[in-house]
Amino acid sequence: MLLTLSRAKEQADAHKKKLEFELPYFMTFITLLATSGFGPSAVFQKLKDVSLLPASQKEANKILKRVELLGLDPLTAMTKVKEMSPSKEFAEFLGGYVSSIQGGGDVVSYLQSKMTSAFEKYAEIQRQSVEKVKTVIEAYMTLQVVVLAVYIIINSMENPTQRTESEFTMSTLFVIVPPLISIFFLLIAVSMHISKLKELPIKKILIFGMPGFVGALAFIYIDIMPSFDAYVLAAALIIASIWPVITFKKKYRELMDAESATPSILRDIAETRKAGIGPEKCVIQACKRKDFGVFNVHANSIAIKIERGSSLIDIYNSLKKKVESFHVLISFKILFEIISSGGGNVDTIESLALTAEKIHNVDAEKQELLKPYVLVGFLLIGLTSFTTLMVIDSLSGVSILTEFDEQRLLEITEKRENSIATFSMSVLIQAWLAGLFLGKITTGSYSGGFQYAAILSVIAMIGVTIIQAQLFNLTDLLFNVEVNLGMFFGDSYI
Repeated sequence: MLLTLSRAKEQADAHKKKLEFELPYFMTFITLLATSGFGPSAVFQKLKDVSLLPASQKEANKILKRVELLGLDPLTAMTKVKEMSPSKEFAEFLGGYVSSIQGGGDVVSYLQSKMTSAFEKYAEIQRQSVEKVKTVIEAYMTLQVVVLAVYIIINSMENPTQRTESEFTMSTLFVIVPPLISIFFLLIAVSMHISKLKELPIKKILIFGMPGFVGALAFIYIDIMPSFDAYVLAAALIIASIWPVITFKKKYRELMDAESATPSILRDIAETRKAGIGPEKCVIQACKRKDFGVFNVHANSIAIKIERGSSLIDIYNSLKKKVESFHVLISFKILFEIISSGGGNVDTIESLALTAEKIHNVDAEKQELLKPYVLVGFLLIGLTSFTTLMVIDSLSGVSILTEFDEQRLLEITEKRENSIATFSMSVLIQAWLAGLFLGKITTGSYSGGFQYAAILSVIAMIGVTIIQAQLFNLTDLLFNVEVNLGMFFGDSYI
């Protein structure tokens, strides 16, 4: 019994969340159809066919069932559904809609004001989400720096000429902690930014990536050339990212072009409609432009199909198979519903164009606000990768300079090489995972992080190369400075 109640509560909460997400679009749909002269019953009849808004569709079906099966009038049915709605905002909207009709007020004015306030709230939510991202990235950076600082402190306090079991344990811990931190934040990022695109199939990612990983693991396990283990792992990580990068970039470009083209198309339709041209001809003229990037193919296809006499429903279904953007599809769905229902007056198209422009501007602003955090992430991973290896190299270098026993010198040198090799692989894995994290918070999709993962792997590999090839040696640099100061100041320096 308790389990059943718990599941029912979870389902109600999930439905409420979806309903509140869809609310601005639900209000837009109702407002624009009402502006075209449709009554509540006709509006909900059309809404029940809008699969893009499943939660709103469910509420519309509840209202229609009470009208068709129980014989209630639409306003009474709306009131009944309002009373049982899990969303307070949805209930208030329906209540106001019913009151406006019953009181003989300006229904369209009420609906337009609610639609405007809904999108203002949407814009505020998007700005708040950027602040959340900022907080998460700052926490991520802080933890990475803290782990490095703790490692430096512990190693500086221990006797570098002794190998103990506890030291081995601490070294192992600091090898696995940074990647674990990245994995932890990858999980946190799940709810940070809703993806506009479906994630790439994991099966295909594994098909293209697993051979390289298996080969790299075999190379590392056999221990043929330990000094090249990090390079082999880096190559495997980069190769595993190639197919996701190419595939996602293509899809993301299509998405961006579609989302920037849609407000322009709707604006053109609104302006040409003001000249008295029919709605279908306005759509044809707007979709024949050639400056929509990748979306040109789909836009021109819409114009051609309308000229050939295809139904707007068929045109929309064809567009839905080719475009994934929710904002694009809901805009064209509303446009085609209005036109096919005999609406499409100047005020309706103008309101739709304004709504699409608001959504696009909010999303574009959000993307611009997120861009600096990608740069911050790159700087963080690049610096911590290089600094981690430099600290290991420097601490070992101090031990080498102060050790005169040949046997201990060989042990320290061997340990230094092993530590750098092990931490190099840890740094590479951390950089790759950090790229997926950055991709998730900026594009909303883990698939969008493979590009950043590949770039960060290259950056981390540059740091590994500098340290392994001794192109930058902090110990030698400080030692030379000390020698030069001693020669300059003589005994007074000591």
